[in-house]
Amino acid sequence: MFKDILNIWKEEEFLKKVVKDFENMLKEAQDIFDKATSVFWKKIPSQEVHALIYSKDRKINEEEQKIRRRLIEHLAINPRKDFTACLVFMSVVKDAERIGDYCKNIFELSYILKSSPQDNLTSSFQDLETQIRENLKEIPSAFISADNEKAVTLMQRHGKISSQCESMIRSMIDQNFSADKTVAYTLLLRYYKRISAHIANIASAIINPIEKIDYVAEGLL
Repeated sequence: MFKDILNIWKEEEFLKKVVKDFENMLKEAQDIFDKATSVFWKKIPSQEVHALIYSKDRKINEEEQKIRRRLIEHLAINPRKDFTACLVFMSVVKDAERIGDYCKNIFELSYILKSSPQDNLTSSFQDLETQIRENLKEIPSAFISADNEKAVTLMQRHGKISSQCESMIRSMIDQNFSADKTVAYTLLLRYYKRISAHIANIASAIINPIEKIDYVAEGLL
């Protein structure tokens, strides 16, 4: 479906601006994710990136508002022709904004976690982090090129990440962790899962009709 939209709009300056703004949102979210996770695992001090992370979060919000404004202005001129296309963009920019928000939330977890994060679950967390980082890097180009195959791959990866997160949350019951670590780890897994879900939502917009955006076909995961 999305490839048809791109083909209709491919010569329009409007599309180029919206796509560029959307790409910027996702790139800022990637950067927040990298910095936030580095702070959580005590690789860099929080004060080193605190201002930058909140600045990038505000920039993502501003980009979302700018895209919405462009879409509304465009619809005022072309209310019938491009209505569906604008709805698709309205949906995915909200997902991009939520990704940025959850990445910022990971940074904020560093203030909860007082004890050392190094333990028997560290490698499992880092494996999840690697998968999410890879998906964050791939979703912009997959969306812009309307790559159906990559979209399916990203949605399938989300299924794996989601199951992994839930399994690790259940395993927390058997861990003898401090209260701060238990809370921080549980929330971190929830944030990982939500970031992955919003990436999958964007991927779903590439292949699904508008009424099924944010949903995964049965048997795909």
